[in-house]
Amino acid sequence: MKQQGKKKRVSLILLSLLIFFAILVFGAFGFIWWVNAIVKSKAFADYASKIVEKYTAITGSFEPFMFYGFGLETSSYKGKGNKESPIASIAIAPLTVQLRSIGIFGRPWIIRSIELGDLSVVLQNPELPPERKTEKLPTAAALKNNKEKTVSIEKISIKNLSLSWPATMGGGGQVSGMELNVLPKEENWDINAHRGVLLLNSLPELSLENIKGLLTKTSFEVSETTLHLKSDPKVTVLIQGTMALVPPQKTHLNLSLHQIPLDSILIGSLRNELKGYLRGNIGLNAESDIAKTYHGEGEMFIDQGRLVHLTFLTNIDSFLNLHRLEDIPLTVAHFLITLEPNTIKLHHIDWQSEDTMMLTGWVTLVKKNVTGTLMLGLRSDWIQKLPGLGAQLFNAAADGFFWTEIHLSGTIDDIHEDFSPRLNQAVQGIIKKGIEREIQRQVPERIFRNIIPNFP
Repeated sequence: MKQQGKKKRVSLILLSLLIFFAILVFGAFGFIWWVNAIVKSKAFADYASKIVEKYTAITGSFEPFMFYGFGLETSSYKGKGNKESPIASIAIAPLTVQLRSIGIFGRPWIIRSIELGDLSVVLQNPELPPERKTEKLPTAAALKNNKEKTVSIEKISIKNLSLSWPATMGGGGQVSGMELNVLPKEENWDINAHRGVLLLNSLPELSLENIKGLLTKTSFEVSETTLHLKSDPKVTVLIQGTMALVPPQKTHLNLSLHQIPLDSILIGSLRNELKGYLRGNIGLNAESDIAKTYHGEGEMFIDQGRLVHLTFLTNIDSFLNLHRLEDIPLTVAHFLITLEPNTIKLHHIDWQSEDTMMLTGWVTLVKKNVTGTLMLGLRSDWIQKLPGLGAQLFNAAADGFFWTEIHLSGTIDDIHEDFSPRLNQAVQGIIKKGIEREIQRQVPERIFRNIIPNFP
């Protein structure tokens, strides 16, 4: 009897345990089903959209979420920023958020990664009220230091970023096909990007090799950025320095140019007249609004430079029948450059072609208007072939060159120089004097004066 009683008690305990585990399993499945139904609901997607709007001033909508690993995934998000947001529009497809399992029921939630597939962003100039003009950017520690301590993010990755901005922001441009990884670093964000194509106003397509830097509260500290011409990987631009994002931070960037073909950056007639490859360094300083306040200074060199069919040189070459000045290789090509909004100035120009020609002076381009003064020096034995003409146009110097001053005016599409008209006028004067001498030689002076009394 005792054994039968024990067996009944064991059976009851086992039955109770089985019922308990069954309830636990069904409860777990029920809970998962319930949570899954909530996550997949439109209400949850709308709730997530409201959170984004609260912290970013972007109004948008998520497609319904679903569980993905130990996290959530949605197929897309689309939003538009209000007038105070730097973002005009944004589109993401897809978006995945992975959570760390440890501490999921505590605070803060630890987001292991936020992964974005295609991210398309269009920027705009935010219209901030005066009291928000100096508002700082959110930092990696902003959420952590928040009293609510809701979220801590470990990594953000974007597989394919497309970013564009209007002409009111640095002249306009866009980046496409960029891969971007963002990591928190103390109170800042560590940025590491590679791939992509960069299009800037009036410049050819540039391929992005890499961007490394630190995004702080007020600036982007660029440690390494390498761009190269898409059509020619040897053409590179290296950038380092600080880019201001909000006042009172200032921008200071150092640009290093290598193997830039002049015909890819010059416009108008200069594209055909000046050949070679540009290299050098430019220091760029600006307030937070770079497009309106920048000031750059640098030193430039032209490698394998040539002056081809430059009007005043061609005219001299034709008159002297030299065949030496139509296509001139530059053995020295050096100048300083100053950059300001809508203004480019080349000064301390020093261009030389062995012992045949020297060109010095300055040229300024304001929008499309050209002004400048150049000093042209030619070998003395060439000018001495012009009896009576050389002295009218050139001045002898102790360096063995004869020099003349040339003034530039007009537009980048139609540059005028005042030397060719002076050359033509001097040549016509010599021809008239030659005709006069020949007539005087063949006709007695008395008859000559009677026939042509007013001849100069």
